[in-house]
Amino acid sequence: MRKLFLLGLISLLVNVSNNAQSISVAPHNTILSDSLGSEMIFIVDVTNLTGNEQTVYIVRTINDLPQSWTSSLCFDVCFSSELDSIITTPTYGSSPLQVGETREISVHVFPLENTGQGNIQIKIGSIYDTVSFLVNLTAIVEPTSVDDIFFIPNKYRLFQNYPNPFNPSTKITFDLPKKEHVIVTVYNSIGQKVKTLLNRILDSGRHVVDFNAEGLTAGVYLYKVSAPGFVSTKKMILLK
Repeated sequence: MRKLFLLGLISLLVNVSNNAQSISVAPHNTILSDSLGSEMIFIVDVTNLTGNEQTVYIVRTINDLPQSWTSSLCFDVCFSSELDSIITTPTYGSSPLQVGETREISVHVFPLENTGQGNIQIKIGSIYDTVSFLVNLTAIVEPTSVDDIFFIPNKYRLFQNYPNPFNPSTKITFDLPKKEHVIVTVYNSIGQKVKTLLNRILDSGRHVVDFNAEGLTAGVYLYKVSAPGFVSTKKMILLK
């Protein structure tokens, strides 16, 4: 029902007389393979091509997954696996894309049990435009998959924590293209360091750090990953 309501709202808001393309959509990857218990993260860049801010919607139109698998949508914040539609408004913890801005959408797939293949499709568009984009994603877990052991990223990347908002625990994921000394720290909204989660040398690959906010007050926090060749910061929200 919630998806149908959002789709109806989008239909009312679309300006059918405007046929110009308002946004561009660029997936980083559409097929991923990993092992059971992993987290497969699909990234899609959405760019505002116009001279005005754009309110963007994302609808998960297909969610064909093996039993015990789940998938979740993330756009500024991450949502529960049951939510099929999000839009860049404050109601969804987001905001319109500003002129020339590129922002990441991510789809997180969690194959908890059972090997197999999951197929997901998301529809992306601007409420001011009749043009929309379909992105098909495939997540694979082979019975004897070892892809995760040999996965070496070709660039640094810090992902949005999941879940977000969270209480009290969340996971911070990042990619290292080479062996480096890495520091992962958490700051409060006024820039005071509240916790160092990691401070050591890591091999190349995808790494996940757990953050437990037990004892901290609710609010906005920042997490930063620092390495000699890379520094990146993202926002997360603790709810209690």
